[in-house]
Amino acid sequence: MKLPDIKKIIESFKKLNASQKKLLVASATLVFVCLALIIILAATKNISAVSLECYGSEKMSTLVALDSNAQSGTIKQSDYANFKFTEKQKELFKEIYQQNSTVALTVRLLLKPTKKQAALMENSDIAVFRFGFLDSNDFSSKGKFIKQLYPDNKRILVSGKEKNAPQSFDISFAIQKNDDIEKVIPQGFFIYSTVRCKVVAACVVPAELGFDLTSQVPFYGFACNGGIVDFTNSDFDFSGASMLFPVQNSNSLSMPEFVFNLYDNDELNSTYERSVRAEINIGGEKLFIKNVKPAREIVIPSAALKAPFSSIKLLANKECLASVILRATHIAGKEVLEPVRTDPGLILNYSPKYWRTLDYEIFEWDRYPGIIFFDTRNYDVQDNFFRRMAYFVEKAGYKGRLLTNGELKGKHGYNAHDYSSQSMANFFNKATELGFELNDEEELLKKILIHNGFFEVEGDKVKANEGSLVSISQESEPWLRSNLLAHEGFHTIFFRDAEFRNYVSAVYYTMDPVSRDFLIDYFKSQEDLGYDTNDSYLMNNEFMAYIMQQKLSDVAQYFVHLANRGTVIKSTPQLAAYIRKTEGKGFEDAAFALNEYVFDKYGIVCGNIALVSR
Repeated sequence: MKLPDIKKIIESFKKLNASQKKLLVASATLVFVCLALIIILAATKNISAVSLECYGSEKMSTLVALDSNAQSGTIKQSDYANFKFTEKQKELFKEIYQQNSTVALTVRLLLKPTKKQAALMENSDIAVFRFGFLDSNDFSSKGKFIKQLYPDNKRILVSGKEKNAPQSFDISFAIQKNDDIEKVIPQGFFIYSTVRCKVVAACVVPAELGFDLTSQVPFYGFACNGGIVDFTNSDFDFSGASMLFPVQNSNSLSMPEFVFNLYDNDELNSTYERSVRAEINIGGEKLFIKNVKPAREIVIPSAALKAPFSSIKLLANKECLASVILRATHIAGKEVLEPVRTDPGLILNYSPKYWRTLDYEIFEWDRYPGIIFFDTRNYDVQDNFFRRMAYFVEKAGYKGRLLTNGELKGKHGYNAHDYSSQSMANFFNKATELGFELNDEEELLKKILIHNGFFEVEGDKVKANEGSLVSISQESEPWLRSNLLAHEGFHTIFFRDAEFRNYVSAVYYTMDPVSRDFLIDYFKSQEDLGYDTNDSYLMNNEFMAYIMQQKLSDVAQYFVHLANRGTVIKSTPQLAAYIRKTEGKGFEDAAFALNEYVFDKYGIVCGNIALVSR
């Protein structure tokens, strides 16, 4: 094609008058602007106003809009907004899954109904929203979006009635676990809304199931089998959890944990005189969570429950619960070093078949990081871990000595143990100084303590941080395990809290002196205890624990029972007679003072360090 002669065009332009020149320039400008707009619109046709974020990153990327609603991020009425992921965005799903073993898409919705729609929402149940994924079947072989290939009733969805919905909320939809996660990453997602709705943002996150009302925007998370949002927060179906999380604990896998958050509300909090418990039914098993002011978060391992991956119903005092969330844990490894977080109330009947080893399991008090509990298969296993330490730390006539295996033969130690991080550091450092060969269990214990931050390694020695340890055994009778858990648990609080230690000391030295003398003589009379009664720190600690290991109503009778023991009567007849005569009142008075203190500060009571019961 012959190109136009530029010179002739210029000459023709010069022949035009001023008005004609202005008109021609304006027309050319208009044509240029129109062409530019066409180019811009064509280029931005598929750009959505909604961005995709990624958990743990500040980076954001724009979603691909498949329709005008997705383009603006707003649905006006009874319509869809369809979004597509870019290849880079699909990589984000893969990254989060590889880091966390789960992945989900969370979308934030903002309901902005018109007056007419608001009236519809109040008077009808047909106002609904739906959230689902798009897959390869929603696109042609050439990648063109096929709108509504099949109806929503044949899709797995998350849906809910907008009638009861808050103005803004987050909905999370998980992707099923898969060794080849790329195969199940969706191509995009859609939102349907009966009323005007704005899709505020979307984020790739680790999967969490349940509801959480603790933040300004409520959260609702679903497994890959979808579900219906209950905005009344009365129940939730966790049956899809098995498609996301491990169903058995092992060295390489760990089952998820439930996290319950409690409202801090004086009307809903337990008092010294009145106990307020949230009642929960999980798969037919009833749990009770005591709502106390000092505790805001309660952790329940799913492995502690009979049927964790089932429906949960909130029964009595559901208003106490601000969240019920099931989330992944990351406590797996070649060795069992990291503890399972839990309320102590679930340790006693945590089935050994869910332990990660045959011989022991480690737990951490959910409210107090740095307090760990060992539960051992029998006394022999427990002795291998702690017997030598018991003699080194507490036993009269042995303190500060490392007994050889020969010297330990035939000795038991204790039915339960408790140690501060400092006393354990002293034990291991002494062994290092002497070149003393410890057994395999003791070396493993040292590794566990280092892993969990009890110790800092300094050369060939260790420096103690804060922390304390408790051990009980499956070999103890159930009633004894319960008492021992309380006994040893209160020891750990004594170790970590100087204010509590000072209060215990004040009660110890102001209590009935004859009752106190009886207790000291009792410790001396029992050879299996072997406490160093000249150690005031130890005496304060044991005085407190022996009082607080049983219910307040049982304290007086317990010490009368001790005063009736033949070995005690033989060793200290007059003091034993005094306890029987006074019916243990000196100890009961001390128990009242201690009980009130620990309830106000920790929300627990004599005989029970747990907030969860079955």
